Amino acid sequence: MKFTEFNNKTEVIEKFNLKFKRNRFIDKCKIPFKIEKLISDRIISNFYLPGVFNCEYSICEMIISPILLEVSRANDLPIWSHCYLEDKELDLSGVPDYLFALSKEGGDMYKKPVVCIGEAKKDKFDAAWGQIVAEMVVAQKQNENNDIPIYGLATNGKLWEFAKLEDKTITQNETKYLAPEQFNEVLDILNWIFCEGKKNADLIEELEQKGEK
Repeated sequence: MKFTEFNNKTEVIEKFNLKFKRNRFIDKCKIPFKIEKLISDRIISNFYLPGVFNCEYSICEMIISPILLEVSRANDLPIWSHCYLEDKELDLSGVPDYLFALSKEGGDMYKKPVVCIGEAKKDKFDAAWGQIVAEMVVAQKQNENNDIPIYGLATNGKLWEFAKLEDKTITQNETKYLAPEQFNEVLDILNWIFCEGKKNADLIEELEQKGEK
């Protein structure tokens, strides 16, 4: 079954017997992100370019990717764009827009744990979250550790929404964020997610090196 076949997160929650709740888990978990004014101004100026919000491809290239790359570089946590993700046992497969994970030696492939899954949508956030939750379920199984939180983000470039999967519970953050109005706040949230993810990824790598997986 393709990730894109899910129309909303409820379908995934019911199919995989997940629990769901809403709270403000991100609102108190932000790490200030320092960005040069020149870079910040350049990214913000992209919001006002003609045609930038006409399709998902331009939104990805002109808005979302530049933002994610700045935070990625600062935290040494690579972004994998449109990498195939599959689990035959779960019968789920597809291509997330963004996947965040460390790279294997050589840098051509990512390795567990998957930290975050992201989807870009021009609109239709319900469908986006159907895809993301399904992708998070596969990523969790791939990680082989249900205690490691997997984060998810859905955005059309302007509106940013966040969630996390821990064990069998999907928690969606109640607050939504607008860019460029809350540009720095979005960066702070992404910085916190990348920091948390990098710590978890480094911990797993350390345990595997010690043979304590």
